[in-house]
Amino acid sequence: MKLTIIACAAVFAFSTEGVMAACSASSGAKQVNKDSELTALLSGNTVCAVRGKDRWQEEHHAGGVLKDYKKGPTDKVDPTKTLGAWAVSGGGTNTIVTYTYTGGGSYPFTVWDNGGGSSYSFCKGNTPDLDFTVKSGTGSGCP
Repeated sequence: MKLTIIACAAVFAFSTEGVMAACSASSGAKQVNKDSELTALLSGNTVCAVRGKDRWQEEHHAGGVLKDYKKGPTDKVDPTKTLGAWAVSGGGTNTIVTYTYTGGGSYPFTVWDNGGGSSYSFCKGNTPDLDFTVKSGTGSGCP
């Protein structure tokens, strides 16, 4: 019985990692490798991601402005705020999006479509960093 519980716990612990793209074409994922496609995917839209208890709702505004939706622009406790900037650069397999956070660092990622255009991964080299979805538009947060 203990072995079954341990095995189930191990499967559960690694199951979220298992859905992540392998950040390679051999995994069935496809890199978003045109700067125009990556810009179109992100610009004017909200990236939605969850890892454990952490939740991201980052709005990608025109001109490279990056905002955290938080609880919305009218919330008195945790309103939407500007985080920094985002920019797409490169071309082909060198196409990246770089996030530069005010008071923080700069983080470049390749983006991989995990299939069907509904689930994506931010990758560092061949290593998945975070799965995300894209919500059309800004100003209303993630589901």
